[in-house]
Amino acid sequence: MTGSDADFRARLDALIGLTDPPRRAKDAITEAAIRVWCDAVGDENPAYQDPRWAARSVWGGIVAPATSLNMWTLPGNRRAHRHAESLDRVNEVLATRGFTSVAAVQTEHTYVRPLRPGDHLEQFPSIGAVSPEKSTRLGRGHFVDLVSDYRTVEGEPVGRVVLRMLRWNPATRTEGPATSGDRLARPVRPAAAPVDLPPAGTTGTLTAHLQPGYAAAPLDERPYLVGSAELADGTRFTGDVAYLRPDLVHDGMPVVVAHRRTRDGAILPVLTAPRPQRRTSTRTGAEVSIGQRLAPWPIPVTQLSIAALATATFDFNDVHLDRDAALERGARDVYMNILGSSALVNCYLTDWAGPEARVVDFRTRLAAQNHPGDTCTLDGVVTGLNPADGGTHVTVDVRGTNSLGDHVIASATIALP
Repeated sequence: MTGSDADFRARLDALIGLTDPPRRAKDAITEAAIRVWCDAVGDENPAYQDPRWAARSVWGGIVAPATSLNMWTLPGNRRAHRHAESLDRVNEVLATRGFTSVAAVQTEHTYVRPLRPGDHLEQFPSIGAVSPEKSTRLGRGHFVDLVSDYRTVEGEPVGRVVLRMLRWNPATRTEGPATSGDRLARPVRPAAAPVDLPPAGTTGTLTAHLQPGYAAAPLDERPYLVGSAELADGTRFTGDVAYLRPDLVHDGMPVVVAHRRTRDGAILPVLTAPRPQRRTSTRTGAEVSIGQRLAPWPIPVTQLSIAALATATFDFNDVHLDRDAALERGARDVYMNILGSSALVNCYLTDWAGPEARVVDFRTRLAAQNHPGDTCTLDGVVTGLNPADGGTHVTVDVRGTNSLGDHVIASATIALP
């Protein structure tokens, strides 16, 4: 390590452990903001949106989604706090070496109690760690841990979040600098779709499937599966099985027809999994077993959904909203924010567990980015059962994959009656 390297490291180390003055949310939590979150996510949990239902439930009234904890104190599009925080000072030091691009890559949430409309939160942040320089798929950079305790303005603790961010140098991107040619292909839509295609949204049951030993053409996706299904309209359809890993596909599973656009703009009907039905009653611990699998949920990723999730979670980082800025910072395109990915996992878990299930803690790590034009498929498995609080604490591991590989690896503890 040279003298300049040692000085650079010493400047970073001097900031570790410093605690900032609290950052107060611009506004208290509101039912309107919760509804916007639900609209962006597609979450219909009545605990978040139905005052009459919520009043009769274990919640006693509307609550906010658990993974929204660290969004309420975000500065939005304009910073309200004027003093330099420890994270600003760390970023200033890293910028002197070209580490100017940022992506949140991992979070650990612990919840003390549910958040409710009217709660006005304060964030008490400190720098937990700054890693040595690392090589990542985005480029060379440093991981920065921001540790934040959250309390109401009255001083009541409500939770803690450890957020790990990567600050990387876009000039060191291992795949070379991003250009407009790096964007995921978005073919021009044809004027009209062929009329003989099975309608998108037609449901059915998979009766047979296989994985051919030859390559798919065009080379759109790996691995390559073909399936046959009996559709609800009485017809049989045979075609590609899309957006599902082979281990998630089995005969007898429910499927739905989707229309997939190929790189040359043609429309290809495919079979995939439907969105799992939201549970209206809450599971009990007796209904759950280790190894139990959650039905997969393929989620189309669009520029609209990325922008909606970012703005609904108060994250105005330009890489989620501005394609030119994302390219300049070394990404292939705009990409989904970690709060958005966490929100989708939160919805997936509570849809499965039921509206009165309580998320106790939540951990997530991002890998390959979610870009427009892709599909991210969530699946989960129960990995732990423990008696607690007069009920059962269930651990569920969730994996979300897209065409680039694993997008999100998450795990949550859920309290069931």
